[in-house]
Amino acid sequence: MAVGATLATILLCYFIADSFGTQSFVFSWVLNFMLMAWYTVLVTLFPLRLHAGYFNAQNWERSGRVYIYLGVPLYRKLLKVIGWEKLNKKGNPIKKDISALRDQERNTRNSEFGHLIIGIIVFSTAFLVSDSWAEARWLLLLNILLNIYPVLLQRYTRPRYTRIISVLQSQEVSKGQQDRVL
Repeated sequence: MAVGATLATILLCYFIADSFGTQSFVFSWVLNFMLMAWYTVLVTLFPLRLHAGYFNAQNWERSGRVYIYLGVPLYRKLLKVIGWEKLNKKGNPIKKDISALRDQERNTRNSEFGHLIIGIIVFSTAFLVSDSWAEARWLLLLNILLNIYPVLLQRYTRPRYTRIISVLQSQEVSKGQQDRVL
């Protein structure tokens, strides 16, 4: 299945590149979404652990100021306006229990890693098939919108999940200690 998904992605992208050209919007769009589908298939078949320290928020990013400066909250609003967030929440509704929040936090890691891998592939493709920035414009623009900003959004969102999980865990510990006293 993984080999089939990989071959299908390569062949379809090759066909689109041959039909529309690698500098076209169509190629850039199809490449990004085919890679997203490909990553989804691979992660479904081979779940990733994603426990690397890379995924932990650094001191300089915990406040979110860098992400606010880069416009990540505006990007989030854009996702709401176009209906992406609603579509995403339908598949992964947020519940107010610690297990569901841990799943959501894990989903941010998975999404971030996927967009990071796809972003690297798209940047590499732009480098390989384009002779100038002008030729690479659609690949670069869509890569920023469809991969780089999603990575930033996950890094902006994850510290909130970890803070809430930490608070709920400490409340569970406190409640457990009170129950033992009684």
